[in-house]
Amino acid sequence: MTLVDEVKARLTIVDVVSDYVELDNRSSRTPKALCPFHEERTPSFSLSVDHGSWRCWGACGTGGDIFSFVMRSEGIEFNEALEKLALKAGIEPKPRRDDQGRERRSKSSALHDINAIAEDFFSRQLEGEQGRGALEYLTDRGIDSAVAVRRGIGFAPGGVNSLFAYLRSMRADSQAAVQAGLIVRGNDGAWRDMFANRVTITIRDQRGNIVGFGARAMGDAQPKYLNTHETQIFNKSQLLYGLNWAHEAIRATGKAVVVEGYMDVIAAQESGFKNVVACMGTAVTSQQLNTLSSMLPNDANNPSSIVLCLDADEAGQQATDRGLRTALSEFGRRSTTEIRIASPVVSDSGVAKDPDEAIRNDSAEWIASIENADDILDFVIRASLSRNDTETDAGLDAALNDIEPYLDSLPPNTIREQRKLGLLGNQLNVEVDHLIQVLMRKRAARIPAAGENERQRQSERTPRRRSIVGKPALPIATVQARWELELLACMVQFDYAIDHASIVEPIHFTDPVRMRVFENLRMAGNIDECVAIIDGDSEAIALVDRLRTMPLSPTDQSLEDEAAILQIAENCAKRTRREFLTRHKKREVQLAKENGNMIREEDLVTAVITNREIKEMANPRQAAPKH
Repeated sequence: MTLVDEVKARLTIVDVVSDYVELDNRSSRTPKALCPFHEERTPSFSLSVDHGSWRCWGACGTGGDIFSFVMRSEGIEFNEALEKLALKAGIEPKPRRDDQGRERRSKSSALHDINAIAEDFFSRQLEGEQGRGALEYLTDRGIDSAVAVRRGIGFAPGGVNSLFAYLRSMRADSQAAVQAGLIVRGNDGAWRDMFANRVTITIRDQRGNIVGFGARAMGDAQPKYLNTHETQIFNKSQLLYGLNWAHEAIRATGKAVVVEGYMDVIAAQESGFKNVVACMGTAVTSQQLNTLSSMLPNDANNPSSIVLCLDADEAGQQATDRGLRTALSEFGRRSTTEIRIASPVVSDSGVAKDPDEAIRNDSAEWIASIENADDILDFVIRASLSRNDTETDAGLDAALNDIEPYLDSLPPNTIREQRKLGLLGNQLNVEVDHLIQVLMRKRAARIPAAGENERQRQSERTPRRRSIVGKPALPIATVQARWELELLACMVQFDYAIDHASIVEPIHFTDPVRMRVFENLRMAGNIDECVAIIDGDSEAIALVDRLRTMPLSPTDQSLEDEAAILQIAENCAKRTRREFLTRHKKREVQLAKENGNMIREEDLVTAVITNREIKEMANPRQAAPKH
């Protein structure tokens, strides 16, 4: 059993959370409280004792386990939270594990120490004659010797004045030098410096420990930048350059600005922009975004944000695109932190400037670019429409392929979602209803590729998040659809009926509240777990209360008979799906009429299949029961 498992076995979610908030009923399976992460008057924060989890159904919209709760409450990292909870659980580290832990800490300490020696060596080389060229280069970039010392910038010489020779003369730990990535073996078998004839930039972790170096080539040497390779203390996908300087400002301002390069961060920090960090590569990672998100405050009146402000060249724009995909697939769906994209500052001649240049030349313009940053969806729409000719069928299709995956960043069934779709429809000169149907088809074609297991994992991570697929197709108020209510009533009153609605999807319901109840019922598997999930959703709770006592339509059998209940559920499920398909067919016919009765071949095939399914479900004798 790992230490994590042992801590979870000894501590319940109630044991941990009750140290921080006052729960309404500690003996309940789903105790509630005022959320500790945002101001509120009525409780929207609840626990699930059975699952060992917490969730805020209010402004935060987030949740997790005992470790994430402590991390968020105290602003600490996972290892610190684990250590704190282990002590609370009264766990004494086993000697063998303690020895291993001491060994790891000893190795880390040795690597930090050897890196500190290297930083001192690099710094002193910048002061000498051989560092003159490097200092001139830095001066051209607006960095004088005082800034270089303050920001940990130095010079790695080549030849006989190498770091390797210096470490040998110091009788330094040669094994640590190799493990830290400072010394590498060449193709000829000889040991040499990792960095030679390069400007060096010290990289520290959030606590200020030196974990590695970046090195910029002098002249035309390639690659232009080198980083320390992966070591026990250096993982560039997790690190953020400059976080040791920026973390307090990020917490205080509620905003983190992510740039691409070391020099961008240094220019920002020296100009007083303290909340700026770099992503340690050409792509932002989910680990980096999560690190920043954990530092940002939760304030419903002043939402926190992460602004990506990457280079304006082609590589920088590609990095922005990769960062967006990362934010959506691995971060955006489980965080309330806004991720925004800043447009580059453009010179009078129309040339885009990198953040470093923009800050040094006119910081006011750079500030404006940050303040006016687009949200993800606006940026993607603007970029896609600018590079695709949407007047052509191929261009329109390509643009919608770009845009569709990012629609999940919109809160579902909200005025904001309606406005965004309305504006997009106007920009494309496409009716909103038709636009929704096209996006639905694209989403349906894309999602199955992930496989059933991945869809299940997505559902577990974000039980209340829905995509554009879940948008109702017709005005809700005009549709009563009692069969939908009766299907839900069967599922609420009899758990075994839940599995017998497999032909129905949330999209088939005509009301968003019914959609939410159905989706969470199917995911939870029983009404009690479903109520725990939707506890903060007053509309859904009211509907469930109504469904608990709703009378069911009589059948030929007693309603106490399981077979009778399943018959009602299956009949209502078929009716729900059939009515959806009928509405869908009517819209397609109307669209064809508006386009001169033209219909694409693939749409014709779909129409034939839809007609066949409608007829089969309309005739019970032709539709075999599904058990």
